[in-house]
Amino acid sequence: MMENNYNLVRPEVVEYIETQIFPRYSAANGHGLDHIKNVIRRSLDFAKRINDGEIKTTAKDFKNLPAELKPNKKRKVNYDLCFVVAAFHDLGRDKNNKLHHLVSAGYLLNDDFMAEHFSRAELRVMADAIMDHRASNELEPVTIYGKIVSSADRDTDCHDIMRRAYAYHLHLHPERGEEEAIDRTIEKICKKFAGPEAYGAKKMYFENPAFEEMLAEFTRLSEDRELFRAEMKRLI
Repeated sequence: MMENNYNLVRPEVVEYIETQIFPRYSAANGHGLDHIKNVIRRSLDFAKRINDGEIKTTAKDFKNLPAELKPNKKRKVNYDLCFVVAAFHDLGRDKNNKLHHLVSAGYLLNDDFMAEHFSRAELRVMADAIMDHRASNELEPVTIYGKIVSSADRDTDCHDIMRRAYAYHLHLHPERGEEEAIDRTIEKICKKFAGPEAYGAKKMYFENPAFEEMLAEFTRLSEDRELFRAEMKRLI
C-alpha cells in the first residue's frame, strides 16, 4: 500500500489539518474523509516522485509560480502546499456542491492558521490549485500544484468510484429510488470515464497505469449496460 508520507509535511500543519479540517468532512455525499485522505496520499506521492526525479518535469511546469516557489536544488514542489490543497479541496461541498471548488478556496484564504503559516503567494497558489481541481474544468490547471491535486483526485478503483458516485447521487436526490439512482449513476460514470471523449480521462497529468486500467474497465462496462447495472447492484 502507498505510504501516506505525512512525515514530509511540517508537523504543525499536519496536526491542524487532522484536528480542525478532517472533522468537517461528512461521508454522506461520497466525498468524505476516506476520499480526502486518499487524495492527500496520492498528492504527496506525486510530489515525492517529482522531487525524486521519477516524474520528469520541464520549466514550463513551473512558469506560473511566484519566484519564492520556483524549483531549487533541494526540491521542485513544496510538500506542505500539496498536503493543504488536498485537505481543503472538497471542503466547500458543505455549502455548495456545484461551486464547491470556489467555496473551498474561500475557506483556505480566510483561515487564520493558514495565514499565519503560509505567505500570501503560497496561499494564492494553493487557492488556484483548489479552484482548478474539478474534472469538469475545461482549462488546464494554472500551476503544477493544480495538476497534482487534479491527478490525485482521480480514483483508480472502479468499485470505490461506483460506490461513491451512487452515494453522491442519493445525497443530491434522496427522493429517487434505487433503480433510477443506479441508471443516473451509470450515465454519470460513462460520461466521465468511458471512451476517448470522457472528460475525467483528460485530468490525469502524470503517468498512472492504474488510472488507465480503470478507464479501460469503465469503457468495457459502458458497452454492456446490463452487466454494468448488475455490478452496481452487487456493490450497493
